[in-house]
Amino acid sequence: MMERKRNINSIIHDQLLGQLSEEEEKRLQVWIESSLENKKNYESLMQDTDLSERYRQFATVDEEQAWKKFQEKHFQVRGIHRRMLWRYAAIFMIPIIIGAAIWVGMWRNADTVPVRVQDDQLAMIRSEKMGKQKATLVLAGGQEIELKSASHQSLQDSTILPILSPEVMEETQLENGDVTATDNNKLVTYDDSEFWLTFEDGTKVHLNYNTTLKYPSHFSAASRTVYLDGEAYFQIAKDDRPFRVITANGIVKQYGTSFNVNTHVAGVTKVVLVEGAISVFPNQGDEHKIHPGELAVLNGATQDVQICKVDIEPYIAWNSGRFVFDNCSLETLMEVISRWYDKKIMFEDEDIKTIRFTGDLDRYGSIIPILKAIQRVTHLEMDVEGEAIIIRRE
Repeated sequence: MMERKRNINSIIHDQLLGQLSEEEEKRLQVWIESSLENKKNYESLMQDTDLSERYRQFATVDEEQAWKKFQEKHFQVRGIHRRMLWRYAAIFMIPIIIGAAIWVGMWRNADTVPVRVQDDQLAMIRSEKMGKQKATLVLAGGQEIELKSASHQSLQDSTILPILSPEVMEETQLENGDVTATDNNKLVTYDDSEFWLTFEDGTKVHLNYNTTLKYPSHFSAASRTVYLDGEAYFQIAKDDRPFRVITANGIVKQYGTSFNVNTHVAGVTKVVLVEGAISVFPNQGDEHKIHPGELAVLNGATQDVQICKVDIEPYIAWNSGRFVFDNCSLETLMEVISRWYDKKIMFEDEDIKTIRFTGDLDRYGSIIPILKAIQRVTHLEMDVEGEAIIIRRE
């Protein structure tokens, strides 16, 4: 699977500026040593003194000046008022330069497949420190168990993924009620939480906020089936049995791959395939196959399925600890911020909601720096007053 460019770029960004933490230094070394191609790309990038110097120069000026210089060098923009241009401003422009350098380096040798850095493990550690890793497990018999961190669960393969294994589930059920193995358990996250789990077959699932996942204590001999309402990132273990994710608007079916499923928009299921191959089925309709880098949108009302090629990063960045927004309305962006940080959003002017935003934010950062970053590029004021965020023009 291809390296998540934005995340490693951010680390190289901090290294160039001398701001790399000990934890990030270790992560960078893991990425460099994970493949010969990564090592070559990194060494080539560091030897490009012109790039490094330009990076430092851009980092020392304010965002507007940096954007202006970057725009003049890489784009031909005419007839666009500066205020309108800033409605589409990006937070971090310089990582694009680094990303381009790494991307070109990777594709110089197309025979080499980049090795994925274990962003999920780092995300889990940061999530737990932030107190975000928590969920409620509702057993088939009705008993509720609060799960607050992976450290309270069994481990698998020396990772920090909690296992909801059939043995553990069965013991708990027998102690607390007469429950059959065919009944579904339910795992629920809240607006300000997320959770990782590993099934008995080795399949790993990351639940985003405000999500419900139903699953059996044992997968059957013929198939592996779960029910999703919300958003989850799946890394399916290879198995002869097909894995099915059933949503209100259709079904996702595959045998071993990575993909993201999102049903947060009422009446719509969005499926983004990262690697492998899957099929989607509307509730009433034929099978539709999708390929890596494609988005499938299942419409529950019309039973239509639309498939298109997309930049998958904005859809899956949350899985590894980033908020990536691509030409997103401020209203949609602040809805995400509202849920994740448990804050109410108040816009003083309705037209502010339509401002478009492109940016890459740290999902596990505190809310104040995030709001300041958004303020700098939108020229808005964002004040936290109690449990509310007030957004107004300067």
